[in-house]
Amino acid sequence: MMMRMTRTTVDVDDLALDAARRELGTKGLSETVNVALREATRRRVLRGFDVRRDIDGTPEEVREGRERL
Repeated sequence: MMMRMTRTTVDVDDLALDAARRELGTKGLSETVNVALREATRRRVLRGFDVRRDIDGTPEEVREGRERL
């Protein structure tokens, strides 16, 4: 799957970038920013995850719960 990329100019906090790079195990600025953005999205999805609803729930309960997110 080909990702769409946007080229832009941003000011980046060097200390925050270095800390994120170490935490994420990334090398360059672009890789670190892209992995951090995906991680933020993943965390949002997981915050909405409910084990009882999403694993043990009926298909209707799962659908209704996800529509509220």
